[in-house]
Amino acid sequence: MNVKIKGKVIDCYEKPPFVNKETGETSPKRFAVQIMSDVLLSNGEVKKDLIDITVKAEDLSTYKSSIGKELEISCKLYSTSLISASAI
Repeated sequence: MNVKIKGKVIDCYEKPPFVNKETGETSPKRFAVQIMSDVLLSNGEVKKDLIDITVKAEDLSTYKSSIGKELEISCKLYSTSLISASAI
């Protein structure tokens, strides 16, 4: 499923690597952008939510140059458990 997340770019960072305790093997470098987005609550109120989105290393400079600006990011949504969705 694809979704678009819209909000203000707050920061970009490198995620800490996963280290397999048995083998010592580490995961490849991963990067994320933080977006401050409005989330509509069930009572009609709106709250600000900080959302971390994993991005490709080659796209990181684009997001860094967008810090402080409004941006819309297309994302793939996936989960290892069930997801509940509501139409808006």
